Amino acid sequence: MQLVIKNGKVFIDQTFKNVDVFVKDGLIEKILPSEQQELGNCIKVVDATGCYVFPGFIDSHVHFNDPGREEWEGFETGSEAAAAGGMTTILDMPLNSSPSVVNTKILDEKKKHLQTRSTIDFGLWAGITADNVRNKEELKLMRDNGIVGFKAFLSESGISDFACLSKEQLKEAMLISKKLGTVLALHAEENEQIQMYTTALIENNRVDRQAFLESRPLKAEFAAIKHALSLIEQTKASVHFVHVSSSEAIELIFQYKEQGYDVTVEVCPHYLLFSDQDFLQKGPILKCAPPLRDLETIEKLWGCIEKGWVDTIGSDHSPCLYSMKEVGEENIWKAWGGIQGVQFAFSFFLGKAINRDVPLEVVLPLMTENIGKRFGLKNKGSIKVGKDADLTIFNPYEKYMVTKSDILFRNKYSPYENRETTGKIVTTIVRGNIVYDQRKEHEGKKIGLEINYI
Repeated sequence: MQLVIKNGKVFIDQTFKNVDVFVKDGLIEKILPSEQQELGNCIKVVDATGCYVFPGFIDSHVHFNDPGREEWEGFETGSEAAAAGGMTTILDMPLNSSPSVVNTKILDEKKKHLQTRSTIDFGLWAGITADNVRNKEELKLMRDNGIVGFKAFLSESGISDFACLSKEQLKEAMLISKKLGTVLALHAEENEQIQMYTTALIENNRVDRQAFLESRPLKAEFAAIKHALSLIEQTKASVHFVHVSSSEAIELIFQYKEQGYDVTVEVCPHYLLFSDQDFLQKGPILKCAPPLRDLETIEKLWGCIEKGWVDTIGSDHSPCLYSMKEVGEENIWKAWGGIQGVQFAFSFFLGKAINRDVPLEVVLPLMTENIGKRFGLKNKGSIKVGKDADLTIFNPYEKYMVTKSDILFRNKYSPYENRETTGKIVTTIVRGNIVYDQRKEHEGKKIGLEINYI
């Protein structure tokens, strides 16, 4: 299919240009100034007048729970929602599919299961856990089978077959990741602190929402990240810290990066858009780990983004049945922790950035090029001749409020429901295929391919 995207402001080489993007055989064939009306034999023209044309968004942190827990989400609905959120590629975590991806057999079965189920392109993470960290041959086989990298938890994951690493095992995980040349993604909260606070709170019959906030303080996150960084000094491992909510930790990670260590940091939109007060008001629907923070911390996180200390934005889309949230209304410990956000997170983040006068040139690489470079997505993340024609068209002027009928998740709820923003995804294009168009009924074409890392 030949396609041209005309009349948009296109983000190329860290700036916006009035150019037209020509697509052939799924790749960007040429980029010409808009005044050059050379449409040739294009089959389809997309008019992007009044809109920005971005590189397709990449979300390196989603849990689509497929296979095994499709009733929580699944790739079919998850990828459709992601396409409506401007995503052209997602990287799926090794949990909460069931079983978790912790060996080659499970990885192979997941790959086969996902064929023809995704609307957009995808890659797969594998897990390093307390149970497989010493099985170097199995970890190597997973690496050779084309994973993005390894994911590990430093606190309990909430999934029985994904045991968190001890401090000693973390060093082992770093050493094997270094040897295999892979990125190690860390959920970094200190397990000992969390267990101590949680036990004391439960013993005092605390089941309220504030109790959950108190069980996972900022200092537990900072301590885990500080320890991990000390091990990186010894191992020289490549580590990506996910969903960091502590500005002090982000600054420390940045200092290590400046010293030449291979470390990066992700922040999730919900830590920038929702506060602890929102959680206290709305309850389990906003329960996540680490928990939402206070307004002062949120301001500091935005400061980290403006200073260039944050590398990537990821949704950490972690869905579940609504009943798994509802059960925590009277006892917060019973609620599943995770936020359904992949459809709305990036557009609301962009809207807030624009509202705060944070330049798009600063935030867009966190959602596109930085992720492509970090995780070896050589044909993704930027608009250049010869790269995949992955494009996200965004109208920065359109105001909209999320209604339940807008939600494409399998389970029709989201903390973004009834929230308003300015700026909306208009069209999403994956390798030249229009997979989402707000002006037409969502077709949900299953053209997504697994990315080959070998």
